[in-house]
Amino acid sequence: MKKNRTDGGSGNLHFTKLLRVMKITWLLLTIALVQASASTSYSQSTKLTLDFQNVMLKEVFEEIENTSEFRFFYDSKEIDPSVHVSVNTKDSDIHVILEQILNSSDISYEIIDRYIVLKKDNQTSSAEIALANVQQQGKTVTGTIRDANGEPIPGASIVVKGTTTGTISDMDGNFTLSGVPEDATLQFSFVGMNSVEVSAAGQSTFNIVLQEETMGLDEVVVVGYGVQKKVNVTGSVATVDSKMLENRPMSSVSAGLSGLLPGVYVKQTSGLPGGDGGSIRIRGTGTLNNSSPMVIVDGVESSMNEISPEDIGSISVLKDAASAAIYGSKAANGVILITTKSGKVGVPQVRYSGDFGWQAATDLPEYLGSAEYAEMYNEALLNDGKTERFTPEDIALFKNGTDPYGHPNTDWLDMLYSGSGFQTSHNVSLAGGTENTTYRTSVNYQKQEGIIEHTGKDRYNVRTNVTSSPYSWLTSNVNLSYTRQSVYEPNNAYVGGGLDQIIRQAYRIAPWIPYKYEDGTYGTISDGNPMAWIDQGKQIDKMQNFFLGVGSLTFTVTEGLTVKGTASIRTYKEDKNSLNKEIQYNPSKYHGPTKMEQLYTNTERITGDLVANYTKSFGGGHNIAAMVGYHAESYDYKRTKAYRENFPSTSLGDLNGGATKGMVAEGYTRELNMLSYFGRVNYDLNSKYLFEANLRYDASSRFHEDNRWGAFPSFSAGWRLSEENFMAGLRETVDNLKVRVSWGMLGNQDALNEYYPTIPTLSLGKDYPFNSQINSGAAIVNAKNKDLVWEKTTSWGIGLDIMLKSKINLTLDYYDRRTEDIIMKVPSPETFALSDFYDNVGEMSNKGFEATFQYNDKFGEVGFNFGGNFALNTNELISLAGQNQVIDGRYLRRIGEPVDVFYGYKTNGLYQSTQDIADWAENTLYGTSKIKPGDLRYVDVTGDKKVTSDDRTILGKSTPDFIFGFNLGANYKNFDIMALFQGTLGGYGYMDFDAVGAVSGDSSKPSALWKNRWTPSNTNTSVPRVTASTSGVSMPQNSTTEYWLRSTDFLRLKNLQIGYNIPKSVLQNVGISKVRIYYSGDNLLTFTNYLKGFDPEAPSGRGSGYPVVMVNSFGVNVTF
Repeated sequence: MKKNRTDGGSGNLHFTKLLRVMKITWLLLTIALVQASASTSYSQSTKLTLDFQNVMLKEVFEEIENTSEFRFFYDSKEIDPSVHVSVNTKDSDIHVILEQILNSSDISYEIIDRYIVLKKDNQTSSAEIALANVQQQGKTVTGTIRDANGEPIPGASIVVKGTTTGTISDMDGNFTLSGVPEDATLQFSFVGMNSVEVSAAGQSTFNIVLQEETMGLDEVVVVGYGVQKKVNVTGSVATVDSKMLENRPMSSVSAGLSGLLPGVYVKQTSGLPGGDGGSIRIRGTGTLNNSSPMVIVDGVESSMNEISPEDIGSISVLKDAASAAIYGSKAANGVILITTKSGKVGVPQVRYSGDFGWQAATDLPEYLGSAEYAEMYNEALLNDGKTERFTPEDIALFKNGTDPYGHPNTDWLDMLYSGSGFQTSHNVSLAGGTENTTYRTSVNYQKQEGIIEHTGKDRYNVRTNVTSSPYSWLTSNVNLSYTRQSVYEPNNAYVGGGLDQIIRQAYRIAPWIPYKYEDGTYGTISDGNPMAWIDQGKQIDKMQNFFLGVGSLTFTVTEGLTVKGTASIRTYKEDKNSLNKEIQYNPSKYHGPTKMEQLYTNTERITGDLVANYTKSFGGGHNIAAMVGYHAESYDYKRTKAYRENFPSTSLGDLNGGATKGMVAEGYTRELNMLSYFGRVNYDLNSKYLFEANLRYDASSRFHEDNRWGAFPSFSAGWRLSEENFMAGLRETVDNLKVRVSWGMLGNQDALNEYYPTIPTLSLGKDYPFNSQINSGAAIVNAKNKDLVWEKTTSWGIGLDIMLKSKINLTLDYYDRRTEDIIMKVPSPETFALSDFYDNVGEMSNKGFEATFQYNDKFGEVGFNFGGNFALNTNELISLAGQNQVIDGRYLRRIGEPVDVFYGYKTNGLYQSTQDIADWAENTLYGTSKIKPGDLRYVDVTGDKKVTSDDRTILGKSTPDFIFGFNLGANYKNFDIMALFQGTLGGYGYMDFDAVGAVSGDSSKPSALWKNRWTPSNTNTSVPRVTASTSGVSMPQNSTTEYWLRSTDFLRLKNLQIGYNIPKSVLQNVGISKVRIYYSGDNLLTFTNYLKGFDPEAPSGRGSGYPVVMVNSFGVNVTF
């Protein structure tokens, strides 16, 4: 006997590469597609294969029930199940099978959905009565589900509220559902649309229209330890629509936030795979230490860059003390709350999204070729009174290219950036649920190959979220995620430093140095050949593993009172292997020996939370919500390092292959613990007058037991003028008009990376002589301060929220915050011979204004949306460890000025003659005798007729005053387009010799800027003359001056998307409800006056570093 079953119309999907990586996805897809591909009639679409000879009728029924969703109803007094029958069918529907079995009997059948009722011919059977009871005296309902344009919605969910009874609409939006009680409520839902509930009483036919989700008064936002209606929020909370992150060719979520949020400055300084995350500042720089915001994913402190954008459900940013105080001592720099997607009630739904694309540098600098550089180098030598290096014959050979090995013109950047730049990502998710249980599971694979050979990243994500309510008083949730990421790059054989040193070398090495000579040996300078290092292949490999597990139980104690317990664990493990392979460039040049370092890093964060929530409404419109909670946290950090060198072969990959002489083995562990109590009270009267108070009481093991606890309160209030009677005449236009005020205090215990800043620690290896021999010893070498306390940030703000006709949203905010007790290092008394120690000696302030605008509308068949945000921020240093100023290279910190301004000399053009030099102030920096026509003319700020270090002054800010972003979007029928722009105003960057290029022979490569340099025949220029220098730009030009300062103002097309939705009529009968194909580009255009070839977001002063990249990609989204 053989028996099989197949379901028609399930489709055949070929996600071969992804499925090889995550084989379990086959099972998920199979289950989901069987459900999603069901056609109008289950009885017609389900095919069965049966082969029975002379068996009892009940055996056939049992087999059908075991291999399908059919159920038989019959009265055994009327129908004898022991009679023998035979059946032989292949891929036949149930009608064919029943006709074959019952053809010669007096038994008839009726199929109602998945129920098969058997009875004697022309008789009413008790089985029909039984079926009616099973269906709870229900009825069959039918209908159609459409969108606002009248288009049918396939795959929409129809569920009887409070039960597991449900179905989905077919490709024409039609549905049929049996067993619906007369008094039932039907729930209609579809992803991206507002759900609808309709009573089934008195009707059996439904025509449902689902509207797209839009902003409205019922919109909720995620806040600390809960959610609130947006109209009732009294703090400053900004949100990101997850649609703005989907379908973008980005590998890190942090970089994707650029331009989306007011007051949130995201600076992406690199496009390196695995290192392209953006640094984030919320409302400016709040401290002289770590200013990064706290990131919370699904209620647990985590990182946002290990999440696939496809898994993000919502992002909320708590910007002020009123909204962030519930997180106390970690929230001084703001809080980013990320909630991942979860399942919804309805039939299983499968979604696949995939894309592929290519990266390229946004821009690259232009450098002089060999001939131009040789001519300029000769000129520089002559300016220094030295002999020319290159003959006219040399320069001619550079120009004609007839001697590629002796007189090459090597384009080192072209060779450096020759990687494929290919990237691809694939995501599959399965989501659904019943009234009692919802679930969502996703798998993601992402691959990036860098624009430099042997750089890249491979990342795998698995995430699952299950919520269950087995009882009305109990809800459980399990949220698990695992990420495995491999990041790799080449290394260099000279001084280490990894890829950064390779890039820097490629920007410095002269074009007249060949990549290889004719015999295959490498051309090189004393520092080495960057392409030779790359040729050694992948030498630095970081294997990173992230795990996050969150489990919670929520108990409904009584009406309005819930208690939730949550436990979580987050682990991070990194195994980094670094290999420096020896290189024999040519017979006379060698770098080595081969070295290997292995670094193991493990972190573990375990948290527990117990939170009680109580809500109550009283007569007269009084509403109150209260929350109290307890939080405990343990954080462990472990680091182990091993090193060996002198490997007999570069192919050896085990540490044991190196020599024991000079080997290193070291490691340490660190631990942090926190204990917290917190609470919040919300009150509103008729959703008109709003009030909120928060209090967090934290203890941290960082501090001495006498200063371990800190209290962090906040208060905020709101007045919805739109609910007042005097606004009644405007309510058709003004949906919401609310004024907000807030005050709060926050802490910052993460201001420094020191784990034990108040506990004296011993340093081993302090051997000492005693009794005529050297004895092992230990000593206290680090000064500690038991009086160290939290950094404290106090802020107040006022805001205005306006919503007009559910189409226009406007938000305005002004804030003022001050940070006190900033932790800084101060010197120990010399008599103690101890290191510097930490103390609370700094103070600074931030002030700013923010505005956000959003408009959505529709004109005929064209949908349109426009949004923008703008923020102004200024900061001021108030106290600085008892000093008036601190100078650090080209940066200055001075009381009364912004933090880290550029500090140097103003210039006033170039000297044009020796008389001009004589008439100007005496330059004591280099000596007037060294100053020549064509040099920069420094301004005598003090007016003492001398140029000295006292003439230095503030030149500009290193951070912008203004940040902004705006987005435009439109859709017409099946087409859609969206563009996102971002930019900054008021900041500066400094161009040192790495950027503009030195004139020092083989180890330098001047930029094209020097083509217009000053010469006796070219005096009408702002570019100074050149001299041959071994330390950078010619010395009179080498001090920090405003000449080398460049505005970093820019406007960037951050993302452009163009999409097309395949018509639903084309997708009929293939089990697919939606297909969207699209083009997406990131960093496509940048408008700036910054030095050509350099990105305005790159680190100031660096002419090297992995560039920011533009990405062009194509993708598809498929929903089954």
